[in-house]
Amino acid sequence: MERCEKSPLRIGWESAKANAVPMVILWAVAACLIVGYYCVPGVADCFAPLARWQHESGWLAAFLNLFFFCGVIPGVFIWSIRELRPKYPFATLLVQAIWCGAWGVVNNEVYAVLSRWFGSGTDIGTLLLKTAVDQFVWTVLVMAPVDAVFFFWLGRDFSLARVRAEWPRSFVHGVVLPNLLSNWIVWIPVLCVIYAFPLPLQIQIAGIVGSIWTLLCLQIG
Repeated sequence: MERCEKSPLRIGWESAKANAVPMVILWAVAACLIVGYYCVPGVADCFAPLARWQHESGWLAAFLNLFFFCGVIPGVFIWSIRELRPKYPFATLLVQAIWCGAWGVVNNEVYAVLSRWFGSGTDIGTLLLKTAVDQFVWTVLVMAPVDAVFFFWLGRDFSLARVRAEWPRSFVHGVVLPNLLSNWIVWIPVLCVIYAFPLPLQIQIAGIVGSIWTLLCLQIG
């Protein structure tokens, strides 16, 4: 019997389309945050404690932010829906949260490196350059393939036997590329906003707006 496999573009697009309303809201919130931060008196002062916490606590603040926003919140949401609840809900939530927290630590260092390389300007050229390196170098070579493997395993209830049995003939074509394409759809606009914030706020804002990306990964995985 002939199989008709979906293309990576179609899988990634369908995943993004299924979350179209949350994504549009996410982009709108991101735009409001940056406009408010630079244009509305008093808004920047509201962010000052968050920036100070990140500056003083460093990697721990980055870890806790993504642990909660990208791990716990999506995990609780999925846990609350019977049709989506994994076989081991608490273990899945905990492992996912730790994984996301670890990425918070790593990405905080990536943001710092990009700031050293390209400066802290908020002009469109600097923002696009940082976003391009982030999405088309760092994400392509590291984040997308590593995340794809992790969520493929997590989506099979920690079972290596299921991973071996269900591993697609072309993992890159069937899993990595759809993750990557949906990641670009969500994160290219958002990252332009994130990089417009001062460095201590970048990973904190990334964590707050990052829950939708975790849901996209889980849907594909």
